[in-house]
Amino acid sequence: MIGFVVRLFRILRAHPRLFLGVAIGLLVGVLLPDSFRGSTRFLIAWNIGTWIYFITTAWLIFHATEESIRRRAKSTDEGKFLVLVLTSFAAIASIGAIIMQLAAAQDLSGLAKGLHVGLAVATILSAWFFIHLTYALHYAHEYFDEYFAEPGRPRSERGGLRFPGTENPDYYDFLYFSYVIGVASQTADVDISSHEMRRVAVSHCVLAFFFNSAVLALTINIAAGLI
Repeated sequence: MIGFVVRLFRILRAHPRLFLGVAIGLLVGVLLPDSFRGSTRFLIAWNIGTWIYFITTAWLIFHATEESIRRRAKSTDEGKFLVLVLTSFAAIASIGAIIMQLAAAQDLSGLAKGLHVGLAVATILSAWFFIHLTYALHYAHEYFDEYFAEPGRPRSERGGLRFPGTENPDYYDFLYFSYVIGVASQTADVDISSHEMRRVAVSHCVLAFFFNSAVLALTINIAAGLI
């Protein structure tokens, strides 16, 4: 039991921005009026929690240096795959809540229907950006984990990713790599050069494909409901 608590504390300490967003989202969900539908409460809490995560992560990226990225890669090693899986499942769960929200909006009209649809659209956007931002940070930290674990290999072959014309990638490079996969479900000009990174990229591509397909279906549904 003590070992589990210690491990949980390490995971929380390694991902403070993510769990801050979760905590604030849960608090918002508890404080919302009981008259709100369960799906509505979930989606409002989700959007507020993800925006807290976006803002704090943007601050992190904007002020990051090469040294701080490397240091953070070591500190976030604890529970990194568990966090990646849980955040992916949470984003997928938001799709289910969106479907319930749109179903409830069918019986409404005027401003109430507009608010329900607007919340669904906002959640689609936040869930999409959330998934690929989470993967971008994971790629960055995995890159530097591998980079320093292979000191005997040439610099260009270490890290698991090769960025053309860039020997010292920063968070923006990993954001580029992640969101290209998010848009196209494939890589672009960045080469993958390790087994570990390929496994992560495969899961990311598959998730991106099915999530984008779900978003397309929901968009068509929303558009049809507004006609």
